[in-house]
Amino acid sequence: MTSGISKKERTHRPLLWVTLCFGGGIFLGAYVPVPFWAAYGSAAVCVIFSFVSFHKTRGFLVFIFISFILLGVIHFRMYKTLPAGHISRIAKFYYGAPVLLEGVVVSDVEQRRRGNTRKTTFRLEVKRLKGKKEWQKSRGEVLVNLFRGENILYGDYLAIEGKLHKPFNFSSDSKFSYRDYLDRKGIKYILSVKKQGRVEVLEGNHGNPFHRYVIRFKHRLSVILATHFTGAEKGIMEGFLLGDRYNIPQHINELFQMAGVVHILAISGFNVGIVAYATFLFLKMFPLGRRGHYILTILILIAYAVLTGAQPPVARATIMAAVFLAGFILEREPESVNTLACAALFILFVNPVNLFDVGFQLSFVSVLAIIVFYPKCVSVLSKLDDKAAERGKTIGAVMSVLKYIGQSFILSFCAYGGVAVMVAYYFELVTPVAILANLVVIPLSSLIVVLGLGVLLTGLVLPTATFLFADCIRVLLALMVKTVFWCVQIPGAYFRVPGTPLLVVILYYAALCVFLYFSRWKADTAIDKCNRVC
Repeated sequence: MTSGISKKERTHRPLLWVTLCFGGGIFLGAYVPVPFWAAYGSAAVCVIFSFVSFHKTRGFLVFIFISFILLGVIHFRMYKTLPAGHISRIAKFYYGAPVLLEGVVVSDVEQRRRGNTRKTTFRLEVKRLKGKKEWQKSRGEVLVNLFRGENILYGDYLAIEGKLHKPFNFSSDSKFSYRDYLDRKGIKYILSVKKQGRVEVLEGNHGNPFHRYVIRFKHRLSVILATHFTGAEKGIMEGFLLGDRYNIPQHINELFQMAGVVHILAISGFNVGIVAYATFLFLKMFPLGRRGHYILTILILIAYAVLTGAQPPVARATIMAAVFLAGFILEREPESVNTLACAALFILFVNPVNLFDVGFQLSFVSVLAIIVFYPKCVSVLSKLDDKAAERGKTIGAVMSVLKYIGQSFILSFCAYGGVAVMVAYYFELVTPVAILANLVVIPLSSLIVVLGLGVLLTGLVLPTATFLFADCIRVLLALMVKTVFWCVQIPGAYFRVPGTPLLVVILYYAALCVFLYFSRWKADTAIDKCNRVC
């Protein structure tokens, strides 16, 4: 079997090439000073030439792909161009001086506590501001850090006084920047408000009504979790189910990071998959018809993505699940790589800066590695299991168990191998034990998520029965943390690799691409050898 990308694959995977070109254009727009007029003019010319060469397949594809590269450049430049009156354009005139802002709270309000210190954090969509002179109209968002507890809700129209400043970079490491992190969310300035600073709620119930309802519902779910879990347990469950990681203790984060399974603590495609499966099974109890079950599952997944903040991994998994289920509704089988590319293209269209987000990169690369490598590796085990089943029930049962373990190991290996060099580059950490840890942690976390959904559901409709799920979760949480701790104690479980060059990352993925293009998978020969051993 040829593992390179054939002409057929190019035909059935158009979104893969479109997304690669569009993403490449975003990259060029960020680092190459291409004039705006040149990008527009060149894109128009390429589109015209693509129509002219429509009957010449190679020429048509070349011009189309160049057009999408230029569209990526244009889209990135337009996204980064701020309109007149934007807070980021005029904040420099008020930098470090007291300023009074009026605006609407457009995010969930986080109440954080560190020792005796309380901090209220939220995003404010600015409507106007006032320094020493008259009011001035403005637009755009700022992050508000209010250093006291305050009863503020999503949609409140506030008058708030503080000092504007740019986000601080807490580390000299150029790979991670808090300023860049906020910039990807469209925030360039922070408003710091002292304990005695003025905060006045002028009106309420502004903002999106649907978003307001989702946030209130999320708060209700958070109260249910707080009723049955405390401390680290509560923080982990909020991370698993609601996407809020700020209550997870630092030592737990570090422990899971050293074991290479820190992704388990964040809401991700893994959680979305479990929610999708559990939702579909639950809906099958109702006589809604096959299409009704699929449509409702898609709507619930979209609502869940909004509830948890729609971070790139969640958005990716939600879009892929929606496309997959839509394929069943339309009675068409979706293509995995094309579906993944569709998710990436949508996320980059909404926010092209996500291309430079570490979570976006790790999420898509790991899934792509599983899609590309896993079927090729596991095909040997599948055929070997069929041969062993012919020799008797005992051997067949043993081989089925070994097959399951082998599939899990290969899945973990493919996912880790796809992102290992990126983890080394960004986190300066290599975690070989992640392949082993995932074999235990993923099944445990799957059970925890399913039982956690049970806690939330019973907490809403039958609170007295919630303890049945909560007690089991506590045992599984303790077992999961203990397992991670034991894995980290294994010699060579992890090691630091400071200063991994970017060239190593490029060469690694270039080698994988060359391997995919030129390799020939001789599965039949491998199966024959395994049969002789058996």
